[in-house]
Amino acid sequence: MKKIFLFICLNLILTKVVNAQFVFPKDIDRAHPRLILPKITKENILKNIESSEDVKQSYNAFKSKISKYVAQYKTDPEWLSSRFQMYWKSHATNIYVNGEYYSHADGKAPVPTVRLTGQRDYVSDYKTPKLEDVKPYLEDERGLYLENSKTNQWEWVKPSKTGRAIENTNENIMGIARDASLVYFVEGDEDYAKLALHLFDVYMQGLYYRNEPIDLKNGNVQNVIGLTSFQVIKENIVDELAETYDFLHDYIQKNHKKEDKIYTASLKKLAEIIIKNGVPDNNWNLHQANFVIQIALALDEDKTYEDGRGCQYYLNRVFNETEARQWSVTDVLAYGYDQNNGVWNESSGYALSVAKGFTELAMVIQNALNVDVLKYMPIIPQAVTIMPQYLYPNNNIVAFGDSHYGPLQTEPLLDLIGNAQHFNKKEQEEKFTALLYMLQGKDKAIKERKSKNAFHDLLYKNEIHLDKTIKPASITDYTTASFYAPNVSWLVMRNSMDIQNGLMISQVGSLGNHAHSNGIAMELYGKGYILAPEGGRGSSYFQPDYREYYSQFPAHNTVSVNGKSEYNKMRSYYAFEINALYPASEQKLGYYPNINFSDVYFNEPSTNSDQNRVMSIVRTGETSGYYIDIFRSKTKTGNADYHDYFYHNLGQELQLTSPENKPLALQPSSKLNSKSGNIKAYDYLSDETSVKINSSFKATYNLSINDEKISMNMWMNGNNNREIFKVNSPPSEAFRKVLPENIEKAPLLTTVVRQYGEAWNKPFVAVYEPSITKEPATIKSVKPFSVETNTSSFVGLEIASKADRTDYVFSSDIQDSFAHNNINFIGTFGILSKESETSTLFMGSGKKIEFGGYTVEILGKKSGAATLVFGKHFELTCDDAILLTVPDDYKKGDVVLNLGFKQLNGERTQINGNKIVVFKVPPTEFQAITINVKEN
Repeated sequence: MKKIFLFICLNLILTKVVNAQFVFPKDIDRAHPRLILPKITKENILKNIESSEDVKQSYNAFKSKISKYVAQYKTDPEWLSSRFQMYWKSHATNIYVNGEYYSHADGKAPVPTVRLTGQRDYVSDYKTPKLEDVKPYLEDERGLYLENSKTNQWEWVKPSKTGRAIENTNENIMGIARDASLVYFVEGDEDYAKLALHLFDVYMQGLYYRNEPIDLKNGNVQNVIGLTSFQVIKENIVDELAETYDFLHDYIQKNHKKEDKIYTASLKKLAEIIIKNGVPDNNWNLHQANFVIQIALALDEDKTYEDGRGCQYYLNRVFNETEARQWSVTDVLAYGYDQNNGVWNESSGYALSVAKGFTELAMVIQNALNVDVLKYMPIIPQAVTIMPQYLYPNNNIVAFGDSHYGPLQTEPLLDLIGNAQHFNKKEQEEKFTALLYMLQGKDKAIKERKSKNAFHDLLYKNEIHLDKTIKPASITDYTTASFYAPNVSWLVMRNSMDIQNGLMISQVGSLGNHAHSNGIAMELYGKGYILAPEGGRGSSYFQPDYREYYSQFPAHNTVSVNGKSEYNKMRSYYAFEINALYPASEQKLGYYPNINFSDVYFNEPSTNSDQNRVMSIVRTGETSGYYIDIFRSKTKTGNADYHDYFYHNLGQELQLTSPENKPLALQPSSKLNSKSGNIKAYDYLSDETSVKINSSFKATYNLSINDEKISMNMWMNGNNNREIFKVNSPPSEAFRKVLPENIEKAPLLTTVVRQYGEAWNKPFVAVYEPSITKEPATIKSVKPFSVETNTSSFVGLEIASKADRTDYVFSSDIQDSFAHNNINFIGTFGILSKESETSTLFMGSGKKIEFGGYTVEILGKKSGAATLVFGKHFELTCDDAILLTVPDDYKKGDVVLNLGFKQLNGERTQINGNKIVVFKVPPTEFQAITINVKEN
């Protein structure tokens, strides 16, 4: 029933946009080549080579790499072409694969045919050889002759163990053909054209007689395989083939018209299989579309061909027609993007690359045909606008799922600026120029418009003149304190974007593509670094470390049930639900700035468990603050043996102590492994020691980096039947040349807290405070407190800081009444902060909170959010109407509350003999208020 519902919803989405057709010209006016900038002609290039020393040097360097092959071609015409990986002897036409591995080939063509690559996985023990090391005309029953990267010995190896060495070799050779054809285009030297055409001819003739590979397992590989690669999105050689044909177009028409039918047929065959296979509703669609567009632009007009399938035909197929495994651009944009916030339905790294891919696609069409396809894709500028929401304060993106840390790529911004300048969209130009300056800095952005390869820039880099008069945007215009993307089950809370003192939590469920089996996972930031990182992808999607560890619960900061929590990875359908969030997602103004709060629920499907994670950021000063993490977990049937809380942190040293700083008596143990009944991922943990302890404990994770010591100071509550493990986890593969290599390659310091039995009424409660040597931790103590209530899952914390501040935290899974230390609270999450002259009543989700004669009570609905700061001064915010009660210490007269330009009259009354004033306050943005007696 669910599938039927999803199908209906998808069709409704697609029906809404069915009339949004892309329009392309009936006649293609631009001559070949079309895959370089439109202003570029032979004369233009030669003029630039003559006038610009940078262009001359880079062109000469480019040409010198090709000229040796041209000279060699004159004396040994087949030296290079014989290195192609082809069926030189058998002329096989039919290829058979056994799932993700090459099996065998048969059939007989009149010419040598192109080989399929050896396996889907790019990871292999064998190197792609240099061309001079490739055996000519190689087709041997023993396989390929390659160098073993582990032994450095050359050996015969079956194709199924060679990764992508076959397609890499062919692409390297076709890259030479492409470059030679470009030199011909520039200089008209037919020696270069002859080499390029010979290589192109051998390959395209060999492709012409090849059939689509057949999967003997008849599995999913059959749906994604290409002519030369196991994945249609890895048919990278299309780039070289299309460009070679584009540069040689006129030469072919003049000298090899007869063979042109084979060339164009082979290009179309590639396009047809790329369209036929693949995945229609994620990033594959974009990659497939880009390949087909390159082929389309290399072809002539439809009317040129007997079958009517030319440039316009394939552009229309990609942009306007939806097929089983290649949806139209319109339809995939409508399905893949959240139309409300511009988030793509894949993990962060893939989502950002998709936005980049679509802006590149738009620029390719703009340059080739002078058509503005962006006007048909309004979600793309929105998707680029939303990109800063992925950022930590150090300008690294979050890395949930199959993602990696690193800065935002600025190419999408430049593409939108170029599009705006070309089609005179001033507002778009100003917006994305300001955003570019914000991310890169104005001087750097202007300086980096030129690369070291001036010749490449001349051909391919759009001429963009950045407007120096535009001011950089503010990061706060593009990031918000809370951001929730339901289509990927991703939630961000941030408190300040200051690189050193900002605090940020990223939480993710398992929804969308390139997702992991991770429950409610989190990342934590502190003092300039992502201290509690995601694990990343591992070495390859097809390697054991990805399947067994990096995509599984123990690689994440999460809770696993019975050591068996494990469900669909890659394409996953398990989102968390948001019970409460403060401030609201994308709210820019009007909220209390010093506390963030989230309450999410997740049903862990593999063990049918309820999981609830409550997190908060509490800002205690300009340079200080801490995180609260309350994780409840239980099986619905109540039969849990244990729940494991995983926390990973960067660093070289982990100290586990009592709250009084006495080291815990850890002993070697062997429980976190598959032999003990846990999933295979546990076997990747090493150096295991543990101790059974019922009391609270502290953990200090020390990271020495760039001559600075950064600590994550963790406190965790105690409970009966609890065991603490200290282990090392594999390095986070999410870091790639972001940190010093010795940090990135080091094991992650890991604490595993095991609660035997249920962990709902005995939840995991942690407080984390990042610090550095010159700004040491401010928390003096964290003590649990209990209340007289029937709510057994209640959590109370008394957190004392060095600056005479104490925070009292109330948390429950159900709304109930709680009282402690003269604080009364009705709700699920609230905090009282007491300082020397000021107190703060924060109600993240609740009905009422009261202390010291001050009360905030939500009217109307069951619960809401409100904050009152009182003492030396008053500040207030509430998301619904409230009753505000204050002590009546005022002289005779009418007591009024001044709220901006409004005055609210108070009602004087008594409760239990205490004189009070009660105000009915409407929903109010956070602001200063005053309360006084109205003067007559």
